[in-house]
Amino acid sequence: MSETSVNEVKTSILQRAMDMFQRYGLRAMTMDDVCRELSMSKKTLYQYFSNKADLVDQAVRHVFRAHKVAMDEIGAAHENAIDRMVHRFAFLMRMMESHGPNMMFPLKKYYPKTFEWLFAQRQQTMVDALVQTIRDGQSQRLFRDDLDAELVAKIHFTTMVGLADDDLQSYTLSERRNLIWTAISLFIRSISTAQGLHYFNELKEPFKS
Repeated sequence: MSETSVNEVKTSILQRAMDMFQRYGLRAMTMDDVCRELSMSKKTLYQYFSNKADLVDQAVRHVFRAHKVAMDEIGAAHENAIDRMVHRFAFLMRMMESHGPNMMFPLKKYYPKTFEWLFAQRQQTMVDALVQTIRDGQSQRLFRDDLDAELVAKIHFTTMVGLADDDLQSYTLSERRNLIWTAISLFIRSISTAQGLHYFNELKEPFKS
């Protein structure tokens, strides 16, 4: 089998495995379950992954890379800093919804090294993107120029991580979206100029049809 074919098979396994982890729970799924879902022998599966921890780790990295590409595409599609920020936050909210308690909490408990890697990568990616967006917004006179972009970005990242804690799972989907959108709105309003506030007030909430 060529290297391209091997990579294609491995990517397919990672995508299907992650879908199973999200649907049935990270802790509950076994390598046998993955084999049955893929109609694949354990011998074949173990040619690609040494154990479940290896599969989980590579699946998480695969999804993270895909999400980073999506974030970059959103950034490229929206020159206006407020538009870019809102669309990225909306994307991240939907990712939080799809990677709910079946994924994140078991990942932290049973695969701490993978969780730590994901948290660090997510923090760096989100903070760096937010810093650049704030600076662009300052240049566009949408955000206040007296702000330390890096400090503000780190504070907001910490706030959003706090909102993703276990307690949030007791809320309905509508309540969670309202809570997150309120936090995002307060953040954007707190850093905006009068021009930025006027623009933001005209925007439609991204979670509403």
